[in-house]
Amino acid sequence: MLWEQFRSHALAFLGQHFPPELIKDNGDSIVFTSRRNYSSYVLTEDDRGIVIAYEGERNTVVPFCITQSLELATTCLTLLACDGIATLTDMSYTPQNLLGPVPHTAFTISKKSLPFFNLTSSIDPTLSAKCRSYACARAIAEAYGPKHAQA
Repeated sequence: MLWEQFRSHALAFLGQHFPPELIKDNGDSIVFTSRRNYSSYVLTEDDRGIVIAYEGERNTVVPFCITQSLELATTCLTLLACDGIATLTDMSYTPQNLLGPVPHTAFTISKKSLPFFNLTSSIDPTLSAKCRSYACARAIAEAYGPKHAQA
């Protein structure tokens, strides 16, 4: 059910930002290609929730955001489509000193499940995600957080 809700929203959203020839709906996954960097991205669902990934070397799929929250998956997809993958990835360091509450949001970032950063709302525990990079977790928190902090 979560996948179907996300899938219908994602297809409509991607249709506004990408030409149809760059979007492929496989039913259980959506693959789209960015003209900005010619990278392909995969949206799908597994037992952990909605998975947003990029296609890596040798046809590998590398998840960078996994969530059971429709709202956070939508926020991540919006950032990816509008700002590009550079906003969501930074594998160069692990900022241990920056972990904790994200200012002006209701989110906290921790590193409890390697290699992912955990993003969790202090208001609604169902709003959580696992992000491969600190930059992804922070971007989602900042994009989602201010408009929903009082919710």
